[in-house]
Amino acid sequence: MTGLLAQTNAYIRDAERQHRDLKARQDQLRRPVQLIDRLLQELEELNLKGMKRVPVSYEPRLEEILGLIAPIQSSPDQLVNIKVKVGIPKLMDALFAVEEALFTERRGQADDSDIEPFDNNLFTAA
Repeated sequence: MTGLLAQTNAYIRDAERQHRDLKARQDQLRRPVQLIDRLLQELEELNLKGMKRVPVSYEPRLEEILGLIAPIQSSPDQLVNIKVKVGIPKLMDALFAVEEALFTERRGQADDSDIEPFDNNLFTAA
């Protein structure tokens, strides 16, 4: 009887540890998503005002985002346009791609194979 109780306690401790690890990972991913959301909102406002390039004043914030997402599995194609003096739409596209990678990391890859992946190779009229 003691063996079953010890085994059950070990399962419970393991499940609690896994839950704490998952929660810590989700919290770690929440900060870059918040920063990216705020930055996207500001970039949209700049774009609506007719600005073409990302101002140099955004460099510290972009470096902070890059530092936070360094451990995330992102492709170099996504990161190449996260810089200043690039076109605002290019930076926005790169930030959306990184945010999608963060969401995938936080929630895990969808198991539903019926859903086709988003095709980001769309043409824009800009």
